[in-house]
Amino acid sequence: MMLKSLWDKAMKKGFSVELDHPPKNKQEFLDEIERYCKKENVTYTFIEYNRPAVVTIDHVVYQCQVENAGRAGFVLHFKEI
Repeated sequence: MMLKSLWDKAMKKGFSVELDHPPKNKQEFLDEIERYCKKENVTYTFIEYNRPAVVTIDHVVYQCQVENAGRAGFVLHFKEI
C-alpha cells in the first residue's frame, strides 16, 4: 500500500507552456498565467499571487513557476498540488 501512495505522489499531473521570453517581474509572470488561461478558455482563480503562484484551473489546484527549459527557452510549469 505504501508503494501506491508513493506512485500517486510521483505521478501528480503537470504541464508546461512555452514563453516567448522570461517575465521581467511578478506582474508579467501573473499576466502570462492569465493570458494562457484566457487563450485556452479555462476557468481559473488565483489563490496566491506570488512566485510560484497557486492557481485553480478547471477546479484543479496547480503551483506555477517559470522554469528554464534549456534550448526551448522558458516555460510556465504547472504542477498539480
